Amino acid sequence: MKGASFAKGVGEWIGAAEVYDNSGRFAGMGHDHRTVKADDNAGTVTVAVSFAGPFSLTGEYTIVDHGSYRRYLGPLNLGYAEALGDGLVAAHNYWPDLGLSQRFFLMVLPDGSKQLSLALLSRGEELVWTVVGEYQRQTDPNAANPPGVPLLDPSEIGDDPNAGRGEVLLFRPGRWVGKLQHCDANLEPTGEAPFLETVNFVSGARNETRNTQQQTINVQVSGLEFSADAQYALASDGTSVWCAADGLSGSATLCGGRALSGQFHHHGDGLRVWRREVACVDGTNKAVLHLWYRGEALLGGSYGVLNFQPEGTNRE
Repeated sequence: MKGASFAKGVGEWIGAAEVYDNSGRFAGMGHDHRTVKADDNAGTVTVAVSFAGPFSLTGEYTIVDHGSYRRYLGPLNLGYAEALGDGLVAAHNYWPDLGLSQRFFLMVLPDGSKQLSLALLSRGEELVWTVVGEYQRQTDPNAANPPGVPLLDPSEIGDDPNAGRGEVLLFRPGRWVGKLQHCDANLEPTGEAPFLETVNFVSGARNETRNTQQQTINVQVSGLEFSADAQYALASDGTSVWCAADGLSGSATLCGGRALSGQFHHHGDGLRVWRREVACVDGTNKAVLHLWYRGEALLGGSYGVLNFQPEGTNRE
């Protein structure tokens, strides 16, 4: 988006991040404190990070703001990010202290007081950590933890794919509704349109081969910018979802029932969508980023915040 900046991200943020290992098992909470300062005269942003959890990071990095994209110059973080409007970045970067590459998106929610993020940290092609972040803008300098975020104990819930929540927040009976912003191959906005995703559980059974409880989930989606409306069934073992139905194939990683990242191929259009989604810990809304490709050529994307309506809610 030409002329965009990430002004909404400036300030102090406190985050409680859920960290998952490469098998999707909950590894522990990460306490993340970030201070973001902009120097408008220099066109730079400085980020000071203090992250303590299953792994640790402390230091600073500088970002050069080029409007439609941003360059991370280190020393703590190096790489490149697309700026999709004044509230969303999608980055491919590198953390030298960890020796890990990162695929990342971070979205500031409309009221400006909360951020949701998803980081996939890999060494080579091997996923090492997935970090599901929820951050509150710090208004009380004495606050030690973000309000409303439970501190989960891996010794108690490490083997629970839903991280102790008792349900998969992204795939509950009900509807995700809202409007998504669309953009073209240059990530220029092309307008917004209604989006609707309806979810229904249809069955559950024990998969003895994988020693997991497998569920089948019916999904209906309308408002896809680059493909026709779709209806399909997903299988899930709690840490992943996959589909091999008429019209759609693909799979995605599922972390704690509230974050998803994966690729799905729409047969009729010959298009692939990379879906990344993060639900708030209270399950009321989710941030989504969907990027569409033909082969390796980017066609455009959709992004925004959807609100959840439980099954049976009066929708008048």
